[in-house]
Amino acid sequence: MDDVNGTLAGLKSELSRSCQVKSSDDLHVGDIVYVELDKNDGLVLNGKYVTRLKYVVVAGAKSNAKEVCAVLINTSNDYFDDPDWKSEQYLLRQADYPEILSYDSWLDCTDVKELLVRKICSKGAEIKGRLNDADLERVMKIINNSDYVPVHIKKVYGIKKYVESIN
Repeated sequence: MDDVNGTLAGLKSELSRSCQVKSSDDLHVGDIVYVELDKNDGLVLNGKYVTRLKYVVVAGAKSNAKEVCAVLINTSNDYFDDPDWKSEQYLLRQADYPEILSYDSWLDCTDVKELLVRKICSKGAEIKGRLNDADLERVMKIINNSDYVPVHIKKVYGIKKYVESIN
């Protein structure tokens, strides 16, 4: 409920701006970002959508800080019956992220998206939270060990180096 002076609306607006991604300095490995993606970002869209707002988890950044790589948070695991793919889908429990997730969701660690930072910023993306340390460590190891993620992606975005630093 808002007050007559609009104080609550003003605070909500200010909070939203404080979470908004303004530059590469705002993005860190493990951040959960809410961003508008399209087919140019490698997102598969059905006929009625041109873009989709998606939650992604930052998995690395290029040394020039102009691009990051991220994995999508999905509501379902389409690969549940395939043991090869299932092992690379990471369950995020809603109970661990109640302010972000409405239900248990899945990180698809087989499909790393390369995203331009300037596009993320121009789309008004917001940082909604961060993976807890245990989930972040497991996710980064899954991505690093994945045969589906090209070796050059792991190297260019610092995934391999990140995993070595936590071992």
